[in-house]
Amino acid sequence: MIFVTGGTGMVGAHLLLDLLIKGEKVRALKRPGSSLHRIEKIFSYYNPNYKSLLQNIEWIEGDILDIDELSKYFDEVDQIYHAAGIISFDPRDREIVMHTNIQGTANLVDLALRLKIPRFCHVSSIAALGSPPEGIEANEEHPWRNITDHSAYTQSKYLAEMEVWRAILQGLDCIIVNPSVIIGPGDWKSGSSVFFSKVWEGFKFYTKGGTGFVDIKDVTTAMISLMANENWETTKNERYILNAQNVPFREFFNHIADNLNVKRPRYFAGHMLLTLACRLSAIKSFITGIPPAITRETAQSAHKICQYDGSKICRTIGFKYTPVQVSIEANAALFLGNFKKI
Repeated sequence: MIFVTGGTGMVGAHLLLDLLIKGEKVRALKRPGSSLHRIEKIFSYYNPNYKSLLQNIEWIEGDILDIDELSKYFDEVDQIYHAAGIISFDPRDREIVMHTNIQGTANLVDLALRLKIPRFCHVSSIAALGSPPEGIEANEEHPWRNITDHSAYTQSKYLAEMEVWRAILQGLDCIIVNPSVIIGPGDWKSGSSVFFSKVWEGFKFYTKGGTGFVDIKDVTTAMISLMANENWETTKNERYILNAQNVPFREFFNHIADNLNVKRPRYFAGHMLLTLACRLSAIKSFITGIPPAITRETAQSAHKICQYDGSKICRTIGFKYTPVQVSIEANAALFLGNFKKI
């Protein structure tokens, strides 16, 4: 039995789909009352029999912060994929982001240690590496830079990883994956999927920054491959950056626009414009209560050039990435097939 946290998110949903297609028995955790709409939509993109596949998921309602309640659901479990977490750059969410991502991970690795679960996969992020200096392509050995402009999310992913490394030292066999920005279908209104919606709606601005990108199917295939019997003794107790290519933001958005047959972003957004947009967004958020569209952290990252080396997994198990342009083409096609429903 395989236990998956974060099963209703983009990574968790794609992971569950891949595991079910392989014939695995899966038990997935979701928060009480959370909707299954996103996972149903994601399954429908890939498999005409998605409804019957969904019926094979054993859903558990619970919270990764409640370790006593969680422990009831681990009978027969021999693998854990931890993909749950909160992604937010809203300053008002700082406390919940830090507590959930760090303590939730600590609870799960402690539970895995106590129950002697043989294999554990922790889904981290390139955020856990911090911001590499411009011109440096960060790899798995990149040191954490304790600088003041890290967002709560970045800090939480780094400290959550520290809980995993602590558990590894205590005897848990585990792998850590650090995906870069993930290209994949979700609900098109949140996460990285929103890039396609924004460009479709006429996104006009570009910046000078850039970062790494990776296809969602590459992420889940990599996770399953790293946990596979034939690779486990080689791959365990290591971290793996999952990054297909480092791409400037302008080039990335241009590719999306070209594949959606809309105009490319054509206005440069400098630091002053982004600062003004950030302040206006904060005022609007204060008045409406809606999370800000642009925060100080996202404005700062828009002009950063961050590069990552995702080749370790290629050398270790012969993994091959999907080119970013191919991934954009495939996801643009999915978007165009469904945009009327957005």
